[in-house]
Amino acid sequence: MDGHFLRIIASACFLALGTGSALAQQLLQQGFEGKSTLWVPVRPEPAPRDLEHRISDELAHSGQRSELVRFQAEAGIPIQYTYEVGKAPVVNELTVGVWIKSNRPGTQLVARVVLPLERDPRQLDRPLTLLVPGDTYQLAGRWQQLLLRQPPRKLREQLALVRDELKRDVNPQDAFVDRVLLTLGGGPGLTEVNIDDLEVGPLSESTPAPRPTVTNPGLPAAMAPRAIAGDVQVRGNNLMAGGQRFFMRGIRHSGAPLKTLRDAGFNTLWVEAGTAEGEVDEAVRQGFWLVPELGRTEAGQGTVPGRLTSMGSTVSQRVARFMDRETTLAWSLGDGLDTESFSGVSSLARGVRTSDANRPIAVDVTDGFQKYAGGIDQPMLGAHRWPLYTGLELAQYRDWLLSRRNLAGPNAYTWTWIQTHLPRWHTVAAYSREPGEPFADPIGPQPEQIRLMAHIAIGSGMKGLAFWSDRFLSDTHSGRDRLLGLALLNMELQMLEPLLVTAEEPRWIETSHPDVQAAVLRCDKSLLVLPVWMGRGTQFVPGQSAIQALDITIPHAPIGTSAWEVSTGGVKSLPWNRIAGGMQVRLRDFHLTSAIVVSPDLGASGPIVRLQEMQKRNARAAAQWAQELSTETLQKVRKAASDLEQCGHGEVDTATLLARAEENLAKCATLRANGEHDNAHAEAERALRPLRLLMRLHWERALRELDTPLATPWSGSFFTLARHWQQMDHLRGLRLAKNVLPGGTFELPPEQEQKGWTLREDATADPVLATARRVSSAKPHEGSQCLMLKIEPKDAKNPPAALERAMVAVHTPDINLPAGMAVRCSAWVNIPKKITASADGAIFYDSAGGEPLATRLQSTSGWRQVTIYRTVPPSGKIHLTMALTGTGTAYFDDVKIEPLVDGANGAPDPEAQPNNP
Repeated sequence: MDGHFLRIIASACFLALGTGSALAQQLLQQGFEGKSTLWVPVRPEPAPRDLEHRISDELAHSGQRSELVRFQAEAGIPIQYTYEVGKAPVVNELTVGVWIKSNRPGTQLVARVVLPLERDPRQLDRPLTLLVPGDTYQLAGRWQQLLLRQPPRKLREQLALVRDELKRDVNPQDAFVDRVLLTLGGGPGLTEVNIDDLEVGPLSESTPAPRPTVTNPGLPAAMAPRAIAGDVQVRGNNLMAGGQRFFMRGIRHSGAPLKTLRDAGFNTLWVEAGTAEGEVDEAVRQGFWLVPELGRTEAGQGTVPGRLTSMGSTVSQRVARFMDRETTLAWSLGDGLDTESFSGVSSLARGVRTSDANRPIAVDVTDGFQKYAGGIDQPMLGAHRWPLYTGLELAQYRDWLLSRRNLAGPNAYTWTWIQTHLPRWHTVAAYSREPGEPFADPIGPQPEQIRLMAHIAIGSGMKGLAFWSDRFLSDTHSGRDRLLGLALLNMELQMLEPLLVTAEEPRWIETSHPDVQAAVLRCDKSLLVLPVWMGRGTQFVPGQSAIQALDITIPHAPIGTSAWEVSTGGVKSLPWNRIAGGMQVRLRDFHLTSAIVVSPDLGASGPIVRLQEMQKRNARAAAQWAQELSTETLQKVRKAASDLEQCGHGEVDTATLLARAEENLAKCATLRANGEHDNAHAEAERALRPLRLLMRLHWERALRELDTPLATPWSGSFFTLARHWQQMDHLRGLRLAKNVLPGGTFELPPEQEQKGWTLREDATADPVLATARRVSSAKPHEGSQCLMLKIEPKDAKNPPAALERAMVAVHTPDINLPAGMAVRCSAWVNIPKKITASADGAIFYDSAGGEPLATRLQSTSGWRQVTIYRTVPPSGKIHLTMALTGTGTAYFDDVKIEPLVDGANGAPDPEAQPNNP
């Protein structure tokens, strides 16, 4: 496999995403990534011996697979294979090409040209056809592209021969290619031919999309590809597809070219039920498993308004559309489903079962895990949240995933969505635009953050991953680095797939560095260890996140095993020794994440040799993608750093760190030119370290005068720091007015109602009791009373390990202020003991920024102040929320909303009244 498809990534796939289907109608691109063979044999006499014809994942020109033909034929007796392409007019722009790799020369490309205005003299009911020869394969043992060069001239040459034979003129008007043939040269001994990357076009707009066949005429039944319709099921905590365990690498499709997504290593496509037929056909041709979204439709009169449409003819028709698709993996019935949604979802699932009794049902839930796990046949239970640019640390994100996995039960199949995008709340708050609009400036997330979340999810026991959005992989959303990062990540996941699908319950362990924790997964005859950088603030801006030497003690590593570091940049033996507690291994030059395989099997068919062979095949492409990823990141960082410099907040080390990255990339280019792909890969990764260091330096400098990373809507991302500084510089010119929030000192007598303040409790789904009241027993920050929020288990001896949705919250009154006015909101918080059974702990947020911009605290050392700066929204109303989401106690005091007014003009303090005094 080489870097060919990366050139596609670097060009076509970064077009505006709305053009994908139009391009697909004009050009046939077949990467042979499906499950069934597509070339149909024309049987010679005598037939070749030992014919093998299958899709192979052992060799590919691009993507992951190619079509393989292996045979022994009599000397001088070639065999032919054909591929129907529709109608490709013979014009100067016509392209007909295919990539071939064989152990012997002689394979020839031939195009069949149809003359629609001429009749075949041997069969007058059919049009006359001509065979126009193309290139012949010569580079035995290497990939070579066979082309039909200068098609009109080649056609004229064949027309001259036909005219001589028929002794009359022949009309070539409207001639088109309808089939491509490969003549496979035989000879003494075994012949092997790998076929990949067929391209034919432009096609006529009226051309129906060729659909892959399930079986091939002429093949013995034992050799024909087996249809896999209905052969998908959830078996315990494993997803089975085609009789094998399957690790899902999915993505929600919203317009990106399908071949690009397939080349980037995705194997499953979430598609809307109303997706155009031609686009679905192309997805099947590209080899995707499909998950139609039956529950992601317009609001209907169903049991779950806004999420599900009532079961009836509409949904039945949508199910029927995909029933005959052998690559339909599961039916998706919705995202973000809760306990109240269960009745409607289960009803819809039963309706789906009337049409399809076999395929799994995919549901993404927020709570009610046991209901969905036990009340739906063959459930694929999803659970997700977006941690990036929120106060949820990556270690807490891991804890949250583990808790959802535990709530689902040990025998449930679980998967998760991985964040690849900026959620709407972030694009609106930080950029004042909708997510679908283009972005001129660099934006996140960073590829490193996506990689970290994926490794954390796998280490938390998730048996499948799906990436939320392909829109943020396009150049309209500065997404080229994310797409390249996902291609490398998928390549690694494919290498590790035989281990991932057999992994048992994970165990997390400490390492020699406090910011690195490792998941240990016991797999079939091996251990898989995934060390992950969990340093604070990584969900905002990852640091350099690199360590020269990292020691990990792997518990219960069997005697007679050895340890190997596995990555797209190499499979390397690690130094290790036996110590008390297990096997200690040392990773040198660790950064962000890694994968360690501990195995006793070093044989030719064992996992280590297989990993080495797979990595070697991918080395060239991986090095190219890593280089382009680092180059793209350098450009984005340079642009953002320049913006910071222009607004007067540059870093003195900027030039030095950028130069270091450029030096690493120059070394990478030299190594790639010399064919040292693994070393080039390493240099490309090293180039990212000074860039991450520069981004982190900028971010930490911005935090020096803040007491929370989300003090402004722009302080949580490197790419919005210029806007943050502009806002802070503006605020410095304003004067702090008096507090306008009444009751924030909580000094009223306990029996007196705090007017305008509201309480919200939800403990219905968990065995806990929730309390909110003013207390004097705890030492307040000021005065004699403060607010206490408390959640305690009903059974103190058997407290719940995780809460599904229990919470208690207190909301202040809405305060009326002029829209656009800057305000400072603050509260003092005291959490004496760590909050348990929740990754979120105690939270404090405002209505303008919303819960995603909340400050999340698990514990404090005494009283701690939280201060945030916000702008009053267009409604002219703003309020604050204090909440507790786990078992424990949190105290709040001295809660304030203080307007910031123009100090130069001596403006008076604003008159603000609560909405409900």
